Amino acid sequence: MNEIWIKMQSYFANSLDEYLTSLGEHISISLLSLLVAAMIGIPLGYLCIRYGRSKRWIVGIFQVLRIIPSLAVLILLIPIMGTGVRPAMTALVLLAIPSILMNTADGFEQVPKFMLETAAGMGMTQRQIFWKVKVPLAVPYILTGARTAMIEIIASATIAAKIGAGGLGGIIFTGLGLNRTDLLLVGGVSVALLSILAGVIFNLLDRIFMRYKYTGKGEKRKMRSKMKRAAAACLCMVMLISLTACGGNKDSDAKGNKEAEKSSVIRVGSKDFTEGMIVSEIYALALEDAGYQVERVFDIAGSVIHTSIVNDEIDLYPEYTGTGLLSVLGMDLITDPQEVYDTVKDEYEKQFQLTWLDYSQANDGQGLVIRTDLAKELGIKTISDLQKHASELRFASQGEFNEREDGIPALEKTYGKFDWKSSKVYDGGLKYEVLSSDEADVTPAYTTEGPLADKDKFTLLEDDKHVWPPYNLAPVVRDNILKANPDIADILNAISAKMDTESITALNAKVDVEKEDYEDVASEYYESIK
Repeated sequence: MNEIWIKMQSYFANSLDEYLTSLGEHISISLLSLLVAAMIGIPLGYLCIRYGRSKRWIVGIFQVLRIIPSLAVLILLIPIMGTGVRPAMTALVLLAIPSILMNTADGFEQVPKFMLETAAGMGMTQRQIFWKVKVPLAVPYILTGARTAMIEIIASATIAAKIGAGGLGGIIFTGLGLNRTDLLLVGGVSVALLSILAGVIFNLLDRIFMRYKYTGKGEKRKMRSKMKRAAAACLCMVMLISLTACGGNKDSDAKGNKEAEKSSVIRVGSKDFTEGMIVSEIYALALEDAGYQVERVFDIAGSVIHTSIVNDEIDLYPEYTGTGLLSVLGMDLITDPQEVYDTVKDEYEKQFQLTWLDYSQANDGQGLVIRTDLAKELGIKTISDLQKHASELRFASQGEFNEREDGIPALEKTYGKFDWKSSKVYDGGLKYEVLSSDEADVTPAYTTEGPLADKDKFTLLEDDKHVWPPYNLAPVVRDNILKANPDIADILNAISAKMDTESITALNAKVDVEKEDYEDVASEYYESIK
């Protein structure tokens, strides 16, 4: 815990400007989304009461929109609006409108009829009744809806970082990508504190508009007492869950280790991208061909797949030597392929009781990609050329690349400062679309990605100063599974011996570019090499 605290202090000391920029972007997009949602939701809420027949279909439409995940809405909006703030705000506005709309309708509906009759009896016009009676009495309900909407917006605004809209989500996704608890805490706690602050502000507004409810000392004491009880209950619940989780993990680990030795089912895992699923499917087919029963546990986030195998949730999966060295073990850069492999093999055995089988010649290493037309225009062929033209180029990062040891820090240490014209964070699945639509010029990539097969569109730059370590592909297997089934090593090593960078790139292209199913691609390849 002390190490995490030191890393957090180091982050704020070295990246305070970046943090404040992300915080400002998060607050800005949240407030703007709430404002737009209120401008739509409040009038619609009033119309639902004014014209009762419209309430059912107005509420129904927005309720349907609300149940669609915000990430799905973003994906649907990208072809229409592109990336950036506009689609992110649209998704957040659609999320926030129902709370404001329904609470506004409830607020106006709850205005007592006798008060309206009294106001009319006093000679008030309809406009005066609306502004001096209906609106003041409906405001607390509207504020309740706005508070709920604001908290939802702040939490969901983290996904804006996936499409280059900025915000605290960039820090969180970077932490996930690098498996860095300090960044997860910085981003997550900041979002939580913003949500709490929003709740406090709306509570204060509610007290201002409902002063008569909070005038008595007894009422204040009751409120304080309720808040203390709620806080104590939450604390107890968190402690109970933590203790249960800690205790449960030991039992499940012990049980899992025993069952793994007895089970004839091999659980093959894969990371959540095309290449990982193709290679894992090839492993699974080879094991099934040898008579094993295989359970496929695919599409696991790269940030947690190591935890999955350590916690006995999977038995084996394809990993990269460079990832094991830098991201999992947190060791210094090594550029010799055999030395990297020997290092991760020894350390995984000592620390995790995991075995690295033979590594293949397939090297899915780190690289930088530029649009081919721009590369030709500026005469850029190498990363050294790119560094000289950085101020003319827009960089599409994936967040963790800016922080990872083998990302921007390694590049700048070797090539010098990259003073980009602009730098935004995008989800990795969007980077080629962002380049194709001329929203960015350069992006990090892995050297076997399918779109790189189209050299007319994209150019993979030469790492002329050899800054990056090798990322050779190899199976990682639990020791107890390998001990119980020693022939697994021969089966998977035979697969690795036939894989190279060119073949893996071609397989990725069939799925990502030609839109074939990864199962069919893996099956065809396995039949060709077995």
